[in-house]
Amino acid sequence: MGWRTMAAALDAGTAVCSGLNAAYFFDRLLSGGDARARRVAVFVLTIVSFGTMIEALALIASAGGSHDAPVAASAGWAMVRVLPLAGSAGISALIARGAWFR
Repeated sequence: MGWRTMAAALDAGTAVCSGLNAAYFFDRLLSGGDARARRVAVFVLTIVSFGTMIEALALIASAGGSHDAPVAASAGWAMVRVLPLAGSAGISALIARGAWFR
């Protein structure tokens, strides 16, 4: 597997996890019932998750275009993409754990 394919796969995983996180937080925001401070925190997590999803999708789109794009400049880029995936997957795991043990 080439490093461009690996980076695209990591970004696809990030986009999926972040999209699910954003949907969960948005639903939580709309359901109400939480204290004001918690609603603010949920709003911020919604924005962060949505932003991470958009970033991952934009990186996939840019990598699919010109191979001279700065985003696809080195194999090291694929390794850097592990961090957003780990963060998004970690949040997804916490959401799933919370839903599982309710």
